[in-house]
Amino acid sequence: MKFTDSHLHMQDYKTNNAQQIVSDMQDIGFAKVVCVSSTPKSWENVAKITMQHSNFVIPAFGLHPWYIKQAPVDWQQQLRCYLNKFSNAQIGECGLDCLKVEPEKQQEVFEAQINLAKEFNRPLNIHILKADEWFLTFLPRISSKFMLHSFSGSVELLHTITKAGGFISLSSGVLKRKNGTNIIKEVPLSKLLIESDGPYLSNYNNIPELVTSIADIKGIDAKELSSIIYSNFKEFNYGK
Repeated sequence: MKFTDSHLHMQDYKTNNAQQIVSDMQDIGFAKVVCVSSTPKSWENVAKITMQHSNFVIPAFGLHPWYIKQAPVDWQQQLRCYLNKFSNAQIGECGLDCLKVEPEKQQEVFEAQINLAKEFNRPLNIHILKADEWFLTFLPRISSKFMLHSFSGSVELLHTITKAGGFISLSSGVLKRKNGTNIIKEVPLSKLLIESDGPYLSNYNNIPELVTSIADIKGIDAKELSSIIYSNFKEFNYGK
């Protein structure tokens, strides 16, 4: 089976050994991964990992709502430089968070990244936590491809997102939620992505088991599901 990881913070592993992580993932059967950043301080590390493993790693450069106050004044200019340098880069991790962060400045920063995604025609890798209704006010402004990573919303939100063309990325956390089975059943196969959110939520080596669990709930062969997710991954990343 071919596996993908649509949201992985490879640069944040304590081992600080991207070469070993890439080797481990390829041994497991991973074909492509997205290395996601959350703060300008991590952008250069992601850039270096991508240049060393350009056939395996797709970079994502973004400003997470948790780190807005620490961002330099010229963060948008810096982000533009990375988007110009990496034609396959996503924008993210970006988004909205009403659980850990005050709403101030989040709107401005998220809007700026939505606009950059439109300008550069790049996918958005989005974090939404306790901000479902607030996010829906931004939905009409998003014209590029987008995914909600480690989806934790309602079935109703899921339907709204997928009808708008968005993708739903599931992590192992979905299996622990009360409505997790319903979420899995309701995600259209054509809009399903999968991730580890490593090293924070789980680890990349859990993804084969997650694919099998999702396949069982959906009543589909795991190998077939893996192939579908791989095709979705390529589509989301414009074939790159």
